[in-house]
Amino acid sequence: MPVPTNLPENIRTVLNACPPLRNQRGSRELLYQYSIGSLSALNDEEAEWTIRELAARGIGVISMWQTGANQDAGIAEALRIGRIQKKLGFTVACDANALLYSFYDKTAATAHVDEAGQPFFDESFSGPKMGCPFALEHRMPVILGRVAAYVEAYHHAGIPIGIVTADWEIDGPHEWNEAWRSSRQCARCRENLPNIDDFAAFQARMRQMRSRLQRECYADPILARNPDALVTNYAVYPNDGWRYWYDYFEHPQPELPHKRDQNDLHRPWYNDFFETHFTLAMPVVYTWYRIYDAYPEFTNPDYRWFYNMLLVGTNAGKSTPSGIPIATFIHWHTTAPPADSPAVPQMSAEAYTELLWHLLLRGHDIFYSWTPMDELAEEIALVQRVYDGSLLYNNWLLNGTPICFDVPRQQGPVISGVRVGNQVLLRRTDFGEVREPVTITVDGRRLVVPVSPGRMQILDLE
Repeated sequence: MPVPTNLPENIRTVLNACPPLRNQRGSRELLYQYSIGSLSALNDEEAEWTIRELAARGIGVISMWQTGANQDAGIAEALRIGRIQKKLGFTVACDANALLYSFYDKTAATAHVDEAGQPFFDESFSGPKMGCPFALEHRMPVILGRVAAYVEAYHHAGIPIGIVTADWEIDGPHEWNEAWRSSRQCARCRENLPNIDDFAAFQARMRQMRSRLQRECYADPILARNPDALVTNYAVYPNDGWRYWYDYFEHPQPELPHKRDQNDLHRPWYNDFFETHFTLAMPVVYTWYRIYDAYPEFTNPDYRWFYNMLLVGTNAGKSTPSGIPIATFIHWHTTAPPADSPAVPQMSAEAYTELLWHLLLRGHDIFYSWTPMDELAEEIALVQRVYDGSLLYNNWLLNGTPICFDVPRQQGPVISGVRVGNQVLLRRTDFGEVREPVTITVDGRRLVVPVSPGRMQILDLE
C-alpha cells in the first residue's frame, strides 16, 4: 500500500532517516525509539503497514499505557497494536510509565509530618513534591489496579506481553538531593528509622521500600500472567555498588559518602535490582551535560564523554548475570544542559557510535533511544547504523562471552570483545597517541590486538 497520507510526522522522519536493514535480524530484538509515539491516527491496515516498515528498519513500536479518563481508550489501542504485533511475529512492547505515577499524590496524606504535626514536602527534585516514604501504603492498591487492568485485558485477549518498560524516577522513596534531610525532619520517618542518621542504612531502606512498590504493584502482576515477559524500569540494573552518573534532577552532594574521580563524585549505590523481581536490566548511558567538565584531565574532548559513559555501561555489563538481558537507554546530543549554561563540545558522532559497539561487546542487548523531536533524525540514524552492522555478528553477540571490562583511566586504546571458542570478536578504539599493537590477556592466554580504526576484528587466541 502507499504511504498513509496521515502518517504522523515523527514516524515519517524515522522512516526517511533510516533505510531498510541490509542484514538479517534473526532472533535479535528490535530497537525502540520513544519518539515513534502513538499509531492511533491510523486505521488497522495503515498501522500494520507502519509496523512492518519500521521493523524492516529494525525499529519496534511501543504501546504507551494510559490511565485516568484515557484508560479504556488506552487499553483498546494497546490491544489493537498488540494484535498486529502478534500477527506479524514481533514482540508486544509496552510502556507502563503513566500508570506508575504518582504514589506521592501531592495531598497531605502522603506528605512528611514535622514534630508539630504539620505536613511538608521535599521540593528539591525539579518540580514534583516528594513526600514521606512511610505514607504510601494506601496508594499501592491504586497503582496496582491500573497495572492489573492492562494485564488482564491482554490476558483475556490472548495477547502475550513481551516487554514492559517504565521511566518511574521522581516519585516514591528516594535518598538523593534533600531526601535524607527531609526524612530526618519528619517525625514519622524518625519513628520508623531508628538509625536514620546513618546514610548507608537510610539509603538501603529507601531502596528496599522503592523495590517493594515496583515489585508488588508493577513487576509481579505482569509476570503472573506473562512469566516470560521482560519487565524493567529506567535506571534499575545490577551494579558494582557504585553509581557513576547523575540524573537531570540530581545534584552532587560532597557531604555524602562518595569516591572522587577527577572532578566527579561517584556515589554508593544500593543493589536493588533483584528485589524488584525485574527480568530486564535498564542502565542509562546519556551524554549528561555535567560529564564534560567532570574530567578535565582528559585532553581528548571525546574521551571525557566516552570514559564516563563506558564506565556506566560496563558497570551494568559486568554486574548483570548471564540470562538477564540488558536494555540500555541511550542518547547522543548533550543531555539536559542547564538554562543559560555555557556550551560544551558535543560528543562526536564517531565516538558515540564507537561507544555503542563497545556496549554490545560488553553484554548489552537492546537499545532504547530517547530524544527530543528536533534531534530525532540524527539520533535514530546513528543507532540504526550500528545496529544494522552488528547483525553480521549475531552468533557472537548472542552466544559469546565478554572478554574485557576494563575502563582505561588514561586516554588511549579501549578494547572490548566477546569470545566464542578459541576466537575473539573485538573492537579497538584509540583516543591517545598509541598507534601500535596492544597485548591483552584473555582467560590466561595472550591476544595481540592491532590497530584497526572503525572496524571489527576476529582474532585467534594464542
